[in-house]
Amino acid sequence: MNRLEKNSSFKQKETTFRFFSALLLLIMVCSWINPAFAAAGEKAIGEKRQMDAVITDFFSDNEFADVTVQFEKPLENASLIFTLNSGKKLLKSETFFLGSVEKGRKFTKVLFWGVEKDFREDRDSYTAQVFVKNGSESVGLKELSFSYRNPALSKLKLVDFSADSEKASVLMSLTNPAGFGSVQLPEPGVVDLDLKLLSGTDVIYSEKQKNIPVTNTYYNASYWPFLLEKGKNYTAFLKVHSHSPDITTAYRSDFIAQEKVEILDLDIDVDEYGASITIIGRSQVPFDGFIRVVLTSENGEVQVFEETPDILTAGKEDTVGIIWQGVPKGDYNVKIYVLNLEGEILDSHETVLRVFEPVTEANPIEESPGTGFLAAMGIILCAGVLSSRKK
Repeated sequence: MNRLEKNSSFKQKETTFRFFSALLLLIMVCSWINPAFAAAGEKAIGEKRQMDAVITDFFSDNEFADVTVQFEKPLENASLIFTLNSGKKLLKSETFFLGSVEKGRKFTKVLFWGVEKDFREDRDSYTAQVFVKNGSESVGLKELSFSYRNPALSKLKLVDFSADSEKASVLMSLTNPAGFGSVQLPEPGVVDLDLKLLSGTDVIYSEKQKNIPVTNTYYNASYWPFLLEKGKNYTAFLKVHSHSPDITTAYRSDFIAQEKVEILDLDIDVDEYGASITIIGRSQVPFDGFIRVVLTSENGEVQVFEETPDILTAGKEDTVGIIWQGVPKGDYNVKIYVLNLEGEILDSHETVLRVFEPVTEANPIEESPGTGFLAAMGIILCAGVLSSRKK
């Protein structure tokens, strides 16, 4: 082989080597690009699906999970799935079926984990998740981790949180108030309060307050703006979010809705003629009952008087009057009771009374037949005179 043929063969090999090198490089680049595009595509799909339902708020500790979902598109078969895990161990999973939901609907759900025995100090952390699904398709997901011990508000102290059939009240104070002899005021805390009233796990009322400064003590009462069902169990759920440091804690207060009224002691007037009694409703369970006054004389004789007030709810007042009739002269012990229709005593008051002169019963004056006859004849005569004048 001459020199020219050798050069030609070398060039062909070099060209072939370059071609295969470029092809190999292209294959490697494509293998890198395809997964990247696939991941980007999955992310784009995920982001699109996330817009079907936006989880605007999610909180969990070892007792509660609280989620709020905003549906950006109508869904035919929506559901919420809560899960609680410790490491790889599933502690709780619960599904709530929502069915068909409209675009723009906002839905809030609170779940009580009920797995206190599974919370232990030897476990580092727990993970709570909430999934929003449309059928079997996941359209929303959020998760958070928390430890065995709930975080504590460093600047603030929740002194009391309680709820009853009338209201929910919260009392907070600073943990380090200014010491005696110091003119420097303590640094105020700023909190957000999120109150919910639950019937089972359904949220039937919610109220939020933002940017509340706590400089010394803070008290707030939230009155239920609707009627409650007598004998039903309710749970008041409060989330306190501290701005600095950024910590959220939760508290609960359970109660059974009951009728409650109060006798206004300062508005009771008892004298020898009768009694005036004012009561006020202290519950959103309507009070339907009666007031009973028992007079007991020195010799043990008892007389009972009863009167029915208006049906009362929280904050509403009514005053009833009772007149003593046939009560003999003497000193009496007076007991006032407010009872419901079941005969339960809701409130009572006790005082004393001295009757100087007995109050006699007022009998209606009977008209004689003659008087009525004369009046009728007078009317007839007047009518006759007027008629003759017109003629």
